[in-house]
Amino acid sequence: MRNLTLLLLCGLFSASVSAADAVSGATAKAPASSVMPENVDAVTSASVVPAAHRQTVKPNGFTKSDKKKVLFVVGDPRHESVEWDLVNTAMAHFMKKGLEVELRDLYEIGFSPVLPRESFFHAKDGFGKAPEDVAREQPYVAAADYIVFAYPNWHDSPNAIVKGYMERVFSKQFAYRDTEKGLEGLLKDKAIYTIFNAGWIGQGRGDVGDGIGKSDAIWDRYLNAYKVVDDDTADFWGAKNLGRFANDQTPANLSKNYDKEIEALRADLRKKLDKVFGL
Repeated sequence: MRNLTLLLLCGLFSASVSAADAVSGATAKAPASSVMPENVDAVTSASVVPAAHRQTVKPNGFTKSDKKKVLFVVGDPRHESVEWDLVNTAMAHFMKKGLEVELRDLYEIGFSPVLPRESFFHAKDGFGKAPEDVAREQPYVAAADYIVFAYPNWHDSPNAIVKGYMERVFSKQFAYRDTEKGLEGLLKDKAIYTIFNAGWIGQGRGDVGDGIGKSDAIWDRYLNAYKVVDDDTADFWGAKNLGRFANDQTPANLSKNYDKEIEALRADLRKKLDKVFGL
C-alpha cells in the first residue's frame, strides 16, 4: 500500500506544476477575509448549485428483494454543492433503472473518521468487537452490490471523513482476513465506484480517456494514478473497481446558461453510469 501511495503522488506531481484544485472555474477569486461574507455563495471558489436548480432525492432504501443494491457513502457537508448534485443525479438514475439505493451521509449521521487506540487493533487485526458506529455501518456494506464513494476533490485523495470510513468500517475479518497464502478479500461479490467533483485535474468529465481535448495527457495521468489506488483498494477487499466519474468542467456559479450547463453535466453522468453499470 505504501509503495502504491508513493506511485500515486509521483504521478500527480509529474502531471502538473499546479495542485489539482489550485484552479477552479466556479467563481472569480475574492480576497481572503477573517469575516464570513454574507454572500458566501457568490464569492466562494467552491462549486455551488443556485437554489433554483438544486434537486433533492430520497433513496428508496434496501429491502430483502433480489434487486441490485447501491450504497452511497458521501462526505460533503454542503448539500448545495455540485458534488451533492452529482450524488442526487446518480441516486435518482439508479432508482429509475430499478435498483435499490441506500445513503450514508457521513456528516449528517455524525460519523467519526478518527481511529482511536481503543479500536485500532480491531480495525488492524480484527481483535474484539466492532465499535458501535462501525457495527451499525457494516450491514449496509454487506448488503450492497455496489459501493459508491462520493466526495469533493480537495487534496487529490478521499477527504478525511470518507477515508476514515474506509479505514474503520472496512476492517480486518470483515473486509479481509489472513490466510496461509496471504491476505484474502472478503467482499468478492461487490464493486466500488467513485464520484468526485474537482477544481482542475486536466479538463475532463468521466474517467481515463474522457478529457475534453485541451490537456488530455494531464487528465489521463491523474485518472490513471487514481486507478492504481482504486484497483489496489478494491483488490485488498476482494471487490472489483469500476472506476470513477470525475468532473472539473463545472458550470460557473453565476453563468447565464447555468440551467443548460448543469443539465449537460447530469446527462454525462447518467450516460457514464449506463455504460459502467450496464443499466
